[in-house]
Amino acid sequence: MTVAYTSSLKITKHQGAHRTAQLKGFDEPIHFGIHGGIKDFYQNKYGRKMEGPEYPATLDYVVAGVAG
Repeated sequence: MTVAYTSSLKITKHQGAHRTAQLKGFDEPIHFGIHGGIKDFYQNKYGRKMEGPEYPATLDYVVAGVAG
């Protein structure tokens, strides 16, 4: 079996749910976080306001990748 691709990246955690992924070979990081209904869900679950900017959730990237 031949491996076609191995992902090489670094994840950095920022304030709240904000994370960035820096992929080898790309200059710009990918931003992940929470927004909308996902943000509301976690605010209700933990009983506190989720601070920080809103970014696409990992689920958004998975759906976009599969739909493409």
